[in-house]
Amino acid sequence: MKLLKEFLRGDGAHCGLADWYPEQETALKAALKAHAAFDTGWYSSKKEIASARVFSRVGEKSVKVEVSVSDDFDTVGLGYCSTTEWNLEAVASAIDKAWADAAADQEANAPYVGFSIIQNEKDWVETYLLSNGEFDAPPGDSYYNWGWQHDADDGVGTPHPNIPLPVVAAFENWAERWARGETTEKFFRIGEWKIKPWREAPRSYEDPSDWVGMGWVGADGRP
Repeated sequence: MKLLKEFLRGDGAHCGLADWYPEQETALKAALKAHAAFDTGWYSSKKEIASARVFSRVGEKSVKVEVSVSDDFDTVGLGYCSTTEWNLEAVASAIDKAWADAAADQEANAPYVGFSIIQNEKDWVETYLLSNGEFDAPPGDSYYNWGWQHDADDGVGTPHPNIPLPVVAAFENWAERWARGETTEKFFRIGEWKIKPWREAPRSYEDPSDWVGMGWVGADGRP
């Protein structure tokens, strides 16, 4: 298997994962044209918190793609795809598919639900975070407490002072209900204030007591 050393020199792509720099694109194009076993290794994107690997093993007739994503909470998502077409366009499409799957996997793994507080339909004012109970504080380096993010004292956040207290209480209640799947609304508005989830839909939580009975448990104790 030929390792494409061009992908080991800094970022492999610019704005996405298939927006390769000229040197990397030339090397990948030549490897695809040769229909030989190759491996880019894991390469990063300059503009995204994501990385990809493109490779083909000896004797295989397909090109494989792996994509890994992360976020401010160090939540990892992985996606995979393959193509039997040995050209840049097919590989780029496979990367897009694997990236979408990685994003979905990341959302399923997320130990939090995030909400934006918006004023007058345009001005972001505040962030509100709910935990699924896995961590005492948000993982990663960007947030230090659950709940409101405006200010924190001893790990307890307080809402932005511009948000009226009745709105604060109503938003807290609605966020809890949304996270539990008790409402399907895309947002909740009170006057000039709106709370909007970062996700399209609430996460579906599985009941671990059902895994064995459904025959889903694998060697690792999970489906």
